[in-house]
Amino acid sequence: MSTQYNIFKNGSCWLKADFHLHTNADAEFAYSGEQNDFGRQYIEQLRAQEIGIGVITNHNKFDKGEFVSLRKRAKKEGIGLFPGVEFSLKEGIHILIVFDDEWYKGETDHINKFIDNAFYGINNYDKPNYPNSNFNLKEAVEALNKIGLDYFIVLAHIDDTNGLFKELRGRTLEDFIKQEAFEKVLAVQKSANLENYQKLCNFANRKVACVEGSDNAHGGIEAIGNGRVTYIKVGDFNFEALEYALTDSNYRVSPKDKPEIKNSYIKSISFEGGLLDETSINFSPELNTLIGIRGSGKSSILEIIRYTLGIPLSEIAVDPRYKDGLIEHVMKSGGKSIITLVNEHQEEYRIEKIYGQKEDIYKDNILQPNISIDAIFDHPVYFGQKDLSNKDADFESDLIQRLIGTRLRPVQSRISNKKREIESLISDLKKLQNLNSLKKETETLIENSKHQLKIYKEKGVEEKLKQQTHFDSDISKITQFHSGIANYVQDLKSLISEHDYFFQQEISGSELNSDLFEEIDQIKIELKIEFDKIKKVLESSNAIQEKVKVVLSKIHGKKEGLKEEFAKIKREINTDTINPDNFLKLNRQIETARLKLKEIEKSEAKRTELKQSLQKCLSDLNNFWLEEYKLLKAEVDRINDADSKLTIEVLFKDRRDKFMDRLKQVFRGSGIRESAYHEIESTYKDFIEIYKDSSKLNSILNENQVVEFKRRFSEYLDDLLTYKVDNKIIIKYNNKSLDKHSLGQRASALILFLLAQRENNVLIIDQPEDDLDNQTIYDEVIKELKKIKGNMQFIFATHNANIPVLGDSEKVIACSYDEKTMMAHSGTIDNHQTQRYIVDIMEGGDEAFNRRKNIYSIWNIDKIRK
Repeated sequence: MSTQYNIFKNGSCWLKADFHLHTNADAEFAYSGEQNDFGRQYIEQLRAQEIGIGVITNHNKFDKGEFVSLRKRAKKEGIGLFPGVEFSLKEGIHILIVFDDEWYKGETDHINKFIDNAFYGINNYDKPNYPNSNFNLKEAVEALNKIGLDYFIVLAHIDDTNGLFKELRGRTLEDFIKQEAFEKVLAVQKSANLENYQKLCNFANRKVACVEGSDNAHGGIEAIGNGRVTYIKVGDFNFEALEYALTDSNYRVSPKDKPEIKNSYIKSISFEGGLLDETSINFSPELNTLIGIRGSGKSSILEIIRYTLGIPLSEIAVDPRYKDGLIEHVMKSGGKSIITLVNEHQEEYRIEKIYGQKEDIYKDNILQPNISIDAIFDHPVYFGQKDLSNKDADFESDLIQRLIGTRLRPVQSRISNKKREIESLISDLKKLQNLNSLKKETETLIENSKHQLKIYKEKGVEEKLKQQTHFDSDISKITQFHSGIANYVQDLKSLISEHDYFFQQEISGSELNSDLFEEIDQIKIELKIEFDKIKKVLESSNAIQEKVKVVLSKIHGKKEGLKEEFAKIKREINTDTINPDNFLKLNRQIETARLKLKEIEKSEAKRTELKQSLQKCLSDLNNFWLEEYKLLKAEVDRINDADSKLTIEVLFKDRRDKFMDRLKQVFRGSGIRESAYHEIESTYKDFIEIYKDSSKLNSILNENQVVEFKRRFSEYLDDLLTYKVDNKIIIKYNNKSLDKHSLGQRASALILFLLAQRENNVLIIDQPEDDLDNQTIYDEVIKELKKIKGNMQFIFATHNANIPVLGDSEKVIACSYDEKTMMAHSGTIDNHQTQRYIVDIMEGGDEAFNRRKNIYSIWNIDKIRK
């Protein structure tokens, strides 16, 4: 793989450029080294100065052999060299002419042919002091155009000797700039005087790019890279790329500083198995466009990106089964997708996901088993095909959730935890919901047993069996005591087990706060002493529990020793009407029931405690919902402050339609009338309010309906009390609700809105142009998109050529599918092969492209405008 390919692997990039380089072929060039080592030293200096683009511009001279040799060396180092010449106009102005490769390739060296023609009859024109040529700018351009190959002009050192502003003044200067030939001037070099530069642009009626160059003739190799710098964005080392960069200088030329990527981004995706087996796609941190005919696999790649990053399909996604089906169809069983990410800290992670399994996350090739994607990378904002034109009632809420959901995650996590706590409390309460009837049954059992015992008392049986009755009662009490100790010991064990690890951890801090951490260590030692005391309590409690076991064993033994005596008494008492065993059974029932009553009393206290806890949790949950709303509103206010045509309003718990639907769903068949549903909805904000005060239902429903309402409410209690009545989100475009606009207006508003969200790093949309006209795409979407590059990554699948071409896509992926395999050619917008794909796929091929081009050239734009 060549170095040049690596440079543009992730799309067009910013390279340091030098537009005014001299070499050993220049008469003034200072070089005293070995001639056969010149090329190596020259390219090494370019590399040392991090120059990625250079234009060789010797004074009135082009040495083809030297240039070809230098260019070959430069290419191996990932440096693009372009042929040029520093040319002396008749006016004494020096210009830099940059040529397409076709000028020197082939049998004729057209560059030297032009130079010879320009200096016809003039001797030593490539020697100091360089004489002026026979051509003024107009004549030079005519001579260049006559050859018929591509070129452009850069005005050299415009504020210095032989520069435009040194040689020309006043009307002459204005005429020079306003002449038609000046259209071939795309840039000026070494422009230091802002007033002069603005004058030039005003006369030219356009912005002229500013570039820099070493002009290193006198300084030789060592002077390369000295002075001010320019960065140029290109996607290939060809003439057209450099020419276009200068014509789009607002976005492709950067003086002084190299623009840095500020956003996190998806760096690449590769595949193992399936239809894309062994395919790798590298992405630019800026604009990426996937192109291809319908059914070529564009949507499949985007859906696999979504799937690999764990982004679920929205509940309102258009055709979710189809979108999930694309993933299965392409990946196949056992297929793997691998995504490389770069986060905002410039840390690189790799996500590997086998179809149907959980992803694995790697950093530096080391598996990170205990982290999720959320911990390393904010999910992209993702819209699948037709999602932006979705008119579902929940679209607005879904859109906001996609945009700012990550900022709401902390409070949403607390909400989820609180819901689980509420569900647990309700579960515990339901276990205790029959206490009243259980208590009544137990009290009745005691009274019935007492009544039956009266006959035994009258017959004197109670007195005769008193001793055995006491034994049974005492054994029951000691057993109960032993059970209590066992629970106590178990709680001690759980407490120690739960916190033992805490005391084994080391606590260390930075050297900056070492004194404070010494205090922490001492505190930890003190606490550990107290914890060790609890362990000793457990040891002594275990011993005590054993003692109780011994006592229990003794009383059982004592009772066993009196077994014959008890049997004798029973035989004496036993008659056809009196069974002494039944007497003992009734006494045991009373004793057990009394113990059960005590447990019921404890449970009643527990139920009261649970109800109080539930009330507190419901209050907490409501406050968390309010906190979520406030955060949401703050984010929305920030969005609204961007002064966009699109505004958002958020209303707390105002999706009354959803509350009404839930009411009808739960209480269907209860006989409640429509008007009663509406009255309940207007009376209560949500189900928590009904739980807190259900008395208002008595004036809305009849007695039977109230009973049935409360029964069902209790049946679905955990679901209802954790049910959130959604906030209502209203999105307006030009002060009119979004759902009242046409699909085209709606889509354009949403795309512009998405582009305005600077907090998001990655935006992925499948066919954003759907429902948009070309004028809207260019005037609003593309112009805005170009401004944002470098702060957000875009990955679009599109059928509209305006997006990759006018959007100046840093990376273009051309997709194709032949029912057996899918392919994805990946290149930059400047790459000739990529341009070939764009023409074939998006313009209908050469014939259609050229036919349309010819028609447009015939049309008179001025007449059309009239």
